[in-house]
Amino acid sequence: MFLINRRLNTILVGCLEEVSYMKFMVMITGASGTIYGLRLIEVLNRSGYYVETIYSEESILVSDLECLNREDFKRFLSKYSKKHYKSNEIEAPPSSSSYLYDFEGFIVAPASLNTIAKAAHGITDNLINRVIANALRLRKKVVFLVRETPLGVIELKNLLILAEAGAYIVPASPGFYHNPSSIMDLVDFIVGKILDLFIIKHDLYKRWEGFSRGRDLCRSAFSDDLLVS
Repeated sequence: MFLINRRLNTILVGCLEEVSYMKFMVMITGASGTIYGLRLIEVLNRSGYYVETIYSEESILVSDLECLNREDFKRFLSKYSKKHYKSNEIEAPPSSSSYLYDFEGFIVAPASLNTIAKAAHGITDNLINRVIANALRLRKKVVFLVRETPLGVIELKNLLILAEAGAYIVPASPGFYHNPSSIMDLVDFIVGKILDLFIIKHDLYKRWEGFSRGRDLCRSAFSDDLLVS
């Protein structure tokens, strides 16, 4: 009986460890807002989760303009991703749903309108859209971080199609009630909202606890005008 209980405990512990070890696929497209995807990868990795990344050539160009240069971009991915692939590597393992069966989350951050349009209509001409199609077919949790604005009727219809297919649509529109003091605080608010979808505990932003003043960033932006007599 002791041996049976001991064996049962081992199985239960193993099951708990397996549940707590989530695997994520993060996809970075050529939309503005590369910082969101990079920060998400870093946070997931530092939190102990398994991360693989797919990036497009356009994402490197955008990152070079607004975040990290090409060399630093690739070094960052190598540091915080177990594996990373180019979007033109259509033969890579993630192109098959058999490889993705144990991944919990698929996050496109940022998601370009081109990627969204293809995903909404089942076009799989690159690795990113191939993975999205596989994840939706497998009824996995898929998140699209949309930074583009304004959105027209066509874009909204495409997002509706994806939402109806089970995807989560996360606009990159941060709140200000948590009293941010830097751009990174605003980025972390959005990244934190993505983590919330996977019920991952974090302290990236202060949760709503009722009315409180959170005006540091706003006040600093207009401080010079306020000082004018």
